[in-house]
Amino acid sequence: MPLLLSALLVLLLVALSALFLGRWLVVRLATRWCQRKLQAELKIGSFRFFWIQNVSLKFQQHQQTVEIDNLWISSKLLSHDLPHYVALCFGEVRIRTDLQKVSGLSAPFSQSTGVDQKELSFSPSLLKIFCQLFSIHVDAINIMVLKVATSESLWHIQISRSRFLLDSDGKRLICEVSLSKINSKVLKSGQLEDTCLVELSLALDLCLKVGISSWHLKAITMDVWTLHAELHEGLFHSQLLSQGSSLVPKPVPCSESGKGSIPEVTENLAEPTLPGLYLLQQLPDQVKVKMENTSVVLSMNSQKRHLTWTLKLLHFLYHRDEDQLPLRSFTVNSDMAQMNTELLLEDGLLLSQSRQRIVCLNSLKASVQVTTIDLSASLVLNTCIIHYRHQEFSHWLHMLALETQGTSLPVFKQRKKRTFPQILAPIIFSTSISNVNISIQLGDTPPFALGFNSISLDYQHLRPQSIHQRGVLTVDHLCWRVGSDSHIQRAPHPPNMHVWGEALVLDSFTLQGSYNQPLGLSSTQSDTLFLDCTIRGLQVEASDTCAQCLSRILSLMSPQSGKSVFSRESSFGESMTLLWKVDLKVEDMNLFTLSALVGASEIRLDTLTVLGSAETSTVGIQGLVLALVKSVTEKMQPCCKAPDIPTPVLCLSMLSLTYHSSIRSLEVQCGAGLTLLWSPPDHMYLYQHVLATLQCRDLLRATTCSETVPSLALETPEATSEPEDNLPEPLPPRRLLNLTLEVSAAKLTAFVAEDKFITLAAESVSLNRHGGSLQAYCPELAAGFDGNSIFNFKEVEVQLLPELEEMILHRNPFPALQTLRNRVWLLSFGSVSVEFPYQYDFSGTLDEAVGVQKWLKGLHRGTRAWSSPSPAPLPPDLLLKVQHFSWVFLDDIFEVKLHDNYELMKDESKESAKRLQLLDAKVAALRKQHGELLPARKIEELYASLERKNIEIYIQRSRRLYGNTPMRRALLTWSLAGLELVALADASFHGPDRVVEQVRELDPGSPFPAEGIDLVIQWCRMLKCNVKTFLVRIRDYPRYLFEIRDWRLMGRLVGTEQSGQACSRRRQILHLGLPWGNVAVERNMPPLKFYHDFHSEIFQYTVVWGPCWDPAWTLIGQCVDLLTKPSADPSPPLPWWDKSRLMFHGDWHMDIEQANLHQLATEDPYNTTENMHWEWSHLSFHWKPGQFVFKGDLDINVRTASKYDDCCFLHLPDLCMTLDLQWLCHGNPHDHHSVTLRAPEFLPEVPLGQLHDSYRAFRSENLNLSIKMDLTRHSGTISQPRILLYSSTLRWMQNFWATWTSVTRPICRGKLFNNLKPSKKKLGQHYKQLSYTALFPQLQVHYWASFAQQRGIQIECSQGHVFTRGTQRLIPQAGTVMRRLISEWSVTQMVSDLSQMTVHLMASPTEENADHCLDPLVTKTHLLSLSSLTYQRHSNRTAEEEPCTRDGDPAFHTHQLYLVDLRISWTTTNRDIAFGLYDGYKKAAVLKRNLSTEALKGLKIDPQMSTKKPKRGLLTSTPTPPHVNTSSFSGRPDKGSSGGAYMLQKLIEETDRFVVFTEEESGMSDQLCGIAACQTDDIYNRNCLIELVNCQMVLRGAETEGCVIVSAAKAQLLQCQHHPAWYGDTLKQKTSWTCLLDGMQYFATTESSPTEQDGRQLWLEVKNIEEHRQRSLDSVQELMESGQAVGGMVTTTTDWNQPAEAQQTQQVQRIISRCNCRMYYISYSHDIDPELATQIKPPEVHENQEKEDLLKKQEGAVDTFTLIHHELEISTNPAQYAMILDIVNNLLLHVEPKRKEHSEKKQRVRFQLEISSNPEEQRSSILHLQEAVRQHVAQIRHLEKQMYSIMKSLQDDSKNENLLDLNQKFQLQLNQEKANLQLESEELNILIRCFKDFQLQRANKMELRKQQEDVSVVRRTEFYFAQARWRLTEEDGQLGIAELELQRFLYSKVNKSDDTAEHLLELGWFTMNNLLPNAVYKASFFFFFFFFFFLSLIVILGIKPRALHMQYKYSYH
Repeated sequence: MPLLLSALLVLLLVALSALFLGRWLVVRLATRWCQRKLQAELKIGSFRFFWIQNVSLKFQQHQQTVEIDNLWISSKLLSHDLPHYVALCFGEVRIRTDLQKVSGLSAPFSQSTGVDQKELSFSPSLLKIFCQLFSIHVDAINIMVLKVATSESLWHIQISRSRFLLDSDGKRLICEVSLSKINSKVLKSGQLEDTCLVELSLALDLCLKVGISSWHLKAITMDVWTLHAELHEGLFHSQLLSQGSSLVPKPVPCSESGKGSIPEVTENLAEPTLPGLYLLQQLPDQVKVKMENTSVVLSMNSQKRHLTWTLKLLHFLYHRDEDQLPLRSFTVNSDMAQMNTELLLEDGLLLSQSRQRIVCLNSLKASVQVTTIDLSASLVLNTCIIHYRHQEFSHWLHMLALETQGTSLPVFKQRKKRTFPQILAPIIFSTSISNVNISIQLGDTPPFALGFNSISLDYQHLRPQSIHQRGVLTVDHLCWRVGSDSHIQRAPHPPNMHVWGEALVLDSFTLQGSYNQPLGLSSTQSDTLFLDCTIRGLQVEASDTCAQCLSRILSLMSPQSGKSVFSRESSFGESMTLLWKVDLKVEDMNLFTLSALVGASEIRLDTLTVLGSAETSTVGIQGLVLALVKSVTEKMQPCCKAPDIPTPVLCLSMLSLTYHSSIRSLEVQCGAGLTLLWSPPDHMYLYQHVLATLQCRDLLRATTCSETVPSLALETPEATSEPEDNLPEPLPPRRLLNLTLEVSAAKLTAFVAEDKFITLAAESVSLNRHGGSLQAYCPELAAGFDGNSIFNFKEVEVQLLPELEEMILHRNPFPALQTLRNRVWLLSFGSVSVEFPYQYDFSGTLDEAVGVQKWLKGLHRGTRAWSSPSPAPLPPDLLLKVQHFSWVFLDDIFEVKLHDNYELMKDESKESAKRLQLLDAKVAALRKQHGELLPARKIEELYASLERKNIEIYIQRSRRLYGNTPMRRALLTWSLAGLELVALADASFHGPDRVVEQVRELDPGSPFPAEGIDLVIQWCRMLKCNVKTFLVRIRDYPRYLFEIRDWRLMGRLVGTEQSGQACSRRRQILHLGLPWGNVAVERNMPPLKFYHDFHSEIFQYTVVWGPCWDPAWTLIGQCVDLLTKPSADPSPPLPWWDKSRLMFHGDWHMDIEQANLHQLATEDPYNTTENMHWEWSHLSFHWKPGQFVFKGDLDINVRTASKYDDCCFLHLPDLCMTLDLQWLCHGNPHDHHSVTLRAPEFLPEVPLGQLHDSYRAFRSENLNLSIKMDLTRHSGTISQPRILLYSSTLRWMQNFWATWTSVTRPICRGKLFNNLKPSKKKLGQHYKQLSYTALFPQLQVHYWASFAQQRGIQIECSQGHVFTRGTQRLIPQAGTVMRRLISEWSVTQMVSDLSQMTVHLMASPTEENADHCLDPLVTKTHLLSLSSLTYQRHSNRTAEEEPCTRDGDPAFHTHQLYLVDLRISWTTTNRDIAFGLYDGYKKAAVLKRNLSTEALKGLKIDPQMSTKKPKRGLLTSTPTPPHVNTSSFSGRPDKGSSGGAYMLQKLIEETDRFVVFTEEESGMSDQLCGIAACQTDDIYNRNCLIELVNCQMVLRGAETEGCVIVSAAKAQLLQCQHHPAWYGDTLKQKTSWTCLLDGMQYFATTESSPTEQDGRQLWLEVKNIEEHRQRSLDSVQELMESGQAVGGMVTTTTDWNQPAEAQQTQQVQRIISRCNCRMYYISYSHDIDPELATQIKPPEVHENQEKEDLLKKQEGAVDTFTLIHHELEISTNPAQYAMILDIVNNLLLHVEPKRKEHSEKKQRVRFQLEISSNPEEQRSSILHLQEAVRQHVAQIRHLEKQMYSIMKSLQDDSKNENLLDLNQKFQLQLNQEKANLQLESEELNILIRCFKDFQLQRANKMELRKQQEDVSVVRRTEFYFAQARWRLTEEDGQLGIAELELQRFLYSKVNKSDDTAEHLLELGWFTMNNLLPNAVYKASFFFFFFFFFFLSLIVILGIKPRALHMQYKYSYH
């Protein structure tokens, strides 16, 4: 034991000695090694056993020192805290260094690294033992780094309780470092308070694993606790960061030789690498980093700001397995080893100095795993909240910007050159981000926030045989909010709600995609891309706030955006062969635009589907709605489904868009629910929203362009350095997009006012655009106004073509056109219908629409106002085709139903009458069967049930009235068929200047302003139009108003609208509402004018019109007024004729094959048989300003449903009718350019009481119309003008005239109809003067009294001229009630010149035939002929206007007729025909007068009323006519009825003796009644004056042969009208005729004329008729006829156009030599003008006057004829005497045989009226008789219509026996009705005349003085010869027998009402000589001759012996 101890002690001593020796040796060796190797000085203060103290290591070159206070070795045995048995412990270690001198430190180490690797190789077993036993512990480490950034900076690091452990398993070395606490500061010396730049404190555990074989780091594990770092303000202002970044060593790959390092580096740089891949390769195989409770503080003490970042956990794990198989071919040139990387962050928080959270992170986990198969990565982020406030971060960003500016440009240059390698390995990446919210508050930008619930991304990059990439992106509830409150974190918005301020909301977003890229250079397959995206709940809000935020974001991201542009362009260039397919589906999509001024707008899409591929792309939309939110009052807006959104602006159920990229075709299909609701306020809202959106776009574009364009210019400097010679090649023309649009149904509604809107509805619309052509088709298109369907289009086709061959053919007829080809608009319509409801104000809506259009034009033109004006291109041509066009004015429903109900009632009344007849027949049968047993109650029940049944049937029929047939709705229907319109534009008239030239050419008559005109609208087109049918119908009338067939039109049309002055612009107010208020739109007031030059060809042109259509036309006029709004000018509106003069100018030529004008003649608009038909053949019509010219053949027919149908009463061939219109205006009637309209606010001042009239100078006051009908044109036709008239035709024309001149009633006027407009003036009231001129070369007139009697007149004229002029005067009616003006026409002048005129009387020997045709063998006899006729008429008004010159002028007459060479034939045949014609005319006139409403109107006579001033030319100086006395001749004894009977009896008793009384002469010529009646001063109108020159009349008797010719050189016939006067108790109208004959001669034939057998007439030559003159006797004939004495022979002629020498002649004997004759005829009529009758005083009745005196006064008011011959020389033979007697008896004194019967009827009626003294009973009987006569007339008319229909049927079936029998039956009934009508009409005439007489008598309180037995004078005839010499000759007319001379011969005959006559014969002196040769007694047979002469007079005058009373005044010499 002691030995052992001693041994141990010895060993210990040895050891200690060895230790001390070793200590010295170690110190010495260490010092020398440091000096040699490290060039450092090592000092050791003390050295003890396992203890070293004060160790100092100083690097002299770099002034770096390392000081160690204590260094010792300890063991686990000594201290249980030590982990190993041997521990190297350090006390305090101090390290000091200078960074400015440490740059050369790396060179020694780098040079010795290669040697040290071999020297440091250890044995693995030894290293393992060493690591298990050895450890290092340091109590404290202080590191001081000087001059870190500057010379005044210091970096101090303090580490406490450090531990270094090593461990080894033989393969690798594990080193563990544990740092309990590390404190680090970077200080800077100076006067600033913030001397500390950076502070850092942490606790660190570090574990390193190094491979023993290669000494490479295999693994590293680092754990950090309580990391706390503070970065102060001085750090960012110092140069530490910049220098630190420059000191970071760049990674350089290892190389064995330094020389080969440079090329390897360049190769690696040129080789593309992935960013970070090199860093991963330099990491150890395992890296594990864990940081807990980390805190980083950025402080800015100068502004007391700081940021605090805290992180609870950061875990990074990296593991690479080199032993496993790597991932082959990760890139083209490299593989990747298997590895696994994970990163985990938890509970990160960034706070500001105000403790506000800036960043809040819950957890972030990222992992990357590389296997031998693929590379997979994942990222999981949960709850990341970021609040960025630029106000707080701006200072930090400003500091960081100083550092980034210096390093950004180099980094950017490096990055731009980096290229990524091609990854060949499969990659799988997945990420999941949830609950993220980022809010950003920038200083000059409103805050915004972005948040989402979750985002997940799955990405796969596969490479089996091709590169295949696929990915899935899912976003859940993404929300981007903008606005002031956006930074406040909110809960998710409620479903189906939009919160204002949320710019982007995505409820869910799913994107799946794949990309496939084939491998191999020879692969023909293209790259493929597939995308599938689903979006739900997308909400996008565009606002100014959003735009500002986006702009700021883009401005911050602009460099990256510029780089992305290039990347996209390059990728697009590389992927030209990419095949892609995209499938996108968006549900519940809402797009909002928000404005602070106009609220918001919303676009709702229920479903959006996008299917796209490289060839075809399809976009489908379901439920599209555009709505407006005009005021945002709530914070949230409901997001409803599209159908549930109220009041949408645009609604669309389905929309599909398909694009074919290969053919550049776009197909658009729209569903059936397209509706658009538009209004001006809505448009302003949308306009403001669009403007705001465009401003946002411009802001974003300006932001991106201002940043990217400069950067792009910097990146591509090579583009500008190209030489100018290398110009780019011109790009090929881009192919136009082909478009196809299909719309199933669309409805567009535009509100132009609050209560006015326009609707457009279309179905199945298709539109195609291919190249330059455009085609659209719509089967049905409708346009409505205010809910009324107005316009309807069917089969609509619209095409826009670059050119059309058909249009080139249309240009050929216009050689003046310069443009050969032009674009074409082709419009084709199957049918176009226009319907206007009754009383619908279309003009109001249309005017509002035009105003809105003007407003829109001005609103949107402002955006293009800056563009420079350029000449407008030539507009395209137009080709319009319409198969059927209709324009309808709808009728009043009440009127239609009322008419239909009336027709139903009429029909039902007939049917009920039939049922009543059947019931009556049944009741009669029952009574026959049952007799009296049939109860009366039963019969009453039957009739009552029938009445109820009738009522039920009527009600049922009324209910079923419109069941089968629809109700008539049309008031006017205008229809066109086959319309084709071509409008050609041309460069020759395109442009304002050329249009003005066209205007001046087309309207040369209008004065053009010198300063020119400024036109707003100007266009000119060449038109070509074809219309097959042009029809206009009023209501359901059977005739068309207008009917045009085959209408072709060509010509030029110009439309211009003059630019109004400031006063000619009215302001229209549009109510837009808030915030815009009312907007005023300026409207141009001048009208649109048209200038034309047309030429048209028409096959058939028919116009039908009648007064019966006037009520309907008035309604049509009211409807037309509602189509155009009246002018705003307050002037009275222009009538239609002035308006047409203002708007239409130019010429119009029309060539019409057949033109027809039907003037309806009845008051029934449904009548088709009664009309006057104007028929033009080959009509050439020319309309130019102020003139209408008609050229053609005119036939005027009377169409009536009788046998007189188709009566062509006027035939005018080759007629040229000219109508000249002279407009009477204050100014030039053609100066329409000077018309200046004025708005109401610009009216000038006018005198008081005068209204403003802008049309004053242009408005026509009156119109003078001149009509000229010229028939003198020479043509090849043989036909001559002719007139064919019937008496029925004349009566029909009277009814026609009465119908056309009837006064129409006001239609729908007054307060009840809300129509208080003043009535429009009729054109007929506008005429002031009407003149008519007719020129014809020959004329033939036929007049037939009737078909039954077949009597008529034929007038032939060779040449004639007729001129007449009339004036119209409008007379206002008296009274306070406003009535229509009375139109009064007066003829002011009439002149007629006719030559070679012949009149024949015609009669047929037979009655009317069964065929109702005239007898072709009609007898035609000559009545009169003349060589010339001149007629003049003067107006009565002229007499009123010039009373002083006309009153005393007896030469003035209303009618003046001058006849030359008048030749009259008067025979018994002519007499019968003439009397028959006159009788028919008289009867018709009487019938018309008696059936008129004026027949029973009595004469109201006021006894106290004085004579008023007569109207119509009454002479003011004419005194009141005195009472007419009966005793006209004072010296004449009374001739009463009793005296007449006594004288007759005495004459009978004394027949065998003669008693002659002689008296002295007493001036008998002055006592004639005719002369006395004609010379009174009561004449008020000298009506007619007829002058005849060289007239002659042939008289032929009925019983003798031969004729008497009466001739006169001059003759005058004067008719005067006298004032009505009382004659007895009767008021009568007197008319006097005075005939003066000068140079009168009588000729008679001596024997039977041979010309009588051949029907030719004998006429005197003019030389034998005219006044006697000196003649040279050049021939024997003239010598024989030279004598003018009685008995001379003259030669006659048969052809009055040729002299007697040229034809067979016959001589006649002059039986009366030249003498003068005076004839007077006075007639009295009961037909008195009521105007004249009211001015006559009643007669004065004396009480003591006897009844006989009143009876005598009646003789003064009788028709009187007086004939006076002053000198008369007669020479006759017996045959001539007999012929004269025959003529006098049968021709001159012919008395109507039925006069006595008529007189008896009149006496009987007067007696009946005296019995019935009640006027009402008398009136009632007259009314009943009138009704009976009317019934006969109606029945005759009905029979004629039936016969007319039968004759029409017989034209088709002429052998139908039933029709023939029925026609014969109707003919018999017609004859019977006519006979009955004649009888009752005569009775009615007598009754009315007597009733009027009694009415006048009762009115003047007269007694009925006339008794039944009173006899009145009917007619008085007087003959007076002052001196007469009568020579009786032998048969030869030369040898005289006797000669009688009479002086003062007077014969008077009085015819009385009882058919008796009273004769008076007075003879002043006579002598008689016997002329027989060798006679002894010259006066031997005086008494015999006188008796013979007297008996001859008795025979001549037709005196009956029983009524003969004679008185003789005899004086014999």
